[in-house]
Amino acid sequence: MSYKQKELQQLIESKLVENILDEDFTDSDEEEISEIFILSLLALNEAHYLEPRIYNVAKSQYWYNNILPSYNDIRFKKIMRMLPENFKALVNNLIDHPIFQSNNAKQQAPVELQLAVFLRRLGSKEDVFSVCSRYGIAEGTVLLFCKRIMKAIISLKKKYIKWPTEHAREFVHDGFKSIGGIEDIIGAVDGTHFILQNVPQKDKYLYFTRKKRYALHCQGRDS
Repeated sequence: MSYKQKELQQLIESKLVENILDEDFTDSDEEEISEIFILSLLALNEAHYLEPRIYNVAKSQYWYNNILPSYNDIRFKKIMRMLPENFKALVNNLIDHPIFQSNNAKQQAPVELQLAVFLRRLGSKEDVFSVCSRYGIAEGTVLLFCKRIMKAIISLKKKYIKWPTEHAREFVHDGFKSIGGIEDIIGAVDGTHFILQNVPQKDKYLYFTRKKRYALHCQGRDS
């Protein structure tokens, strides 16, 4: 893919994300979004003709169904950024969220698949095309899965992000004391960078990290 095509892809992808977040996007919109995505890219690239049904690209979930389950814990964590048992625990926490309940006859993809797509999209440098090729889904579906998982995770914030009870504080105090000999510790704060694909248009210097990349800095409290 040429530099020009990459720029066009990022431009169209950003616009699609904006539309999906602003509208009531459903499964039935997947093929329409995929068509718009590819047709727009070709049009902007000054294509003079279009092959019939070029958007009906063959899809396969062989890698997800057969290769990924065969990985050991170390390799699985490199792909998903978490161990298999943590992945299953997260699925169990998300699976009952209303966003995964279809309002029509067409059933959604399993929550496991949606979470796997989400983790790969956020945990790697792969673009939408690479992710959809790996999991055998359309470009619009990648964005839809990410939107659902993000909403479901955010809904759990009050369950997990809260001030610890007296019993929990004692447990944390004892844990830090046994590890480092430090008393009366209530928690620890860590951070991670979410690398941005594009340089922010406004106040870009605020996003420039010590590693000479543009990123969002996320902090989490372990207590």
